Amino acid sequence: MTTCSTAPLSGAFWRDALRDLIRARELLRDLVWKDLRARYRYTAIGFVWAVLEPLLMTLILTFVFSIVFQYRPGAEALSPDTPFAVFLLCGLIFWNFFRGSVSDGTKSLVANRELVGKVSFPLEVIPYASIGMGLVNFCIGFVIFLGIHVAFGGGLGGVTVLIAPLFLIQLSIVAGLTLILSCINVFFRDIQLITDVLLTFGFYASPIFYDVNLVRAIAEDSPQLEWIVQVYMLNPMACLITAYRDVLLNQQWPQWQHVAWPAFLGAALFVAGLAVFRRHSGRMADHL
Repeated sequence: MTTCSTAPLSGAFWRDALRDLIRARELLRDLVWKDLRARYRYTAIGFVWAVLEPLLMTLILTFVFSIVFQYRPGAEALSPDTPFAVFLLCGLIFWNFFRGSVSDGTKSLVANRELVGKVSFPLEVIPYASIGMGLVNFCIGFVIFLGIHVAFGGGLGGVTVLIAPLFLIQLSIVAGLTLILSCINVFFRDIQLITDVLLTFGFYASPIFYDVNLVRAIAEDSPQLEWIVQVYMLNPMACLITAYRDVLLNQQWPQWQHVAWPAFLGAALFVAGLAVFRRHSGRMADHL
């Protein structure tokens, strides 16, 4: 196990972190594979659930808002050729990666307590493995989304390549949060329960089944609620999901403010998360 003995902004800190990760790459791969097998081992259709989960959720929410309530929140943001289900799935697959990785990663050290202290390896590999499992599910869901998007007449122009840097920003936010929360959860187990509650709230506080313009419209109709837009956009997933839709559905560059804040937050969280995790990793075995 490696503890943080150098400043997180120094070159030595990042060289040590990268060297430890490279040395533990096989363990990381094995942990991801173990988690995937554990999740789908006793299911009848196995990895197909990685496809069905976002599709079923999309069908349920589409049914609720398009048929039961006969209202499609965010419809004003859609082009005439974009079905509400595609609009919804575009937000849902990115949110599912965020939710699943942060939730599983927060609990990962406690769930793998038998490894901590018995084998010498950088402990951040364990929460990274939870992110890796979420990444596998995301890749499957994203391919399915692209297929459905194209099938409904959607385009995939050159601007689509911007998804890569946008997702890298989201990945840095996920990694930073997971490192911090998994570390704290070792010492205070309430964190995993609080995290699940906050993620449930985050689902409704992110523009997944509605468009961010709906929040702006509410603020315009009620002047006393003008502050709500600024507070709402502090949620990095609100910014990123809006940016994803600009790129994938509207084939246009995202607004700079929808990228700048998540990018800054992602860099800060990852640096802070790795520093906090490595500083306290030496004491984790005593609390597990």
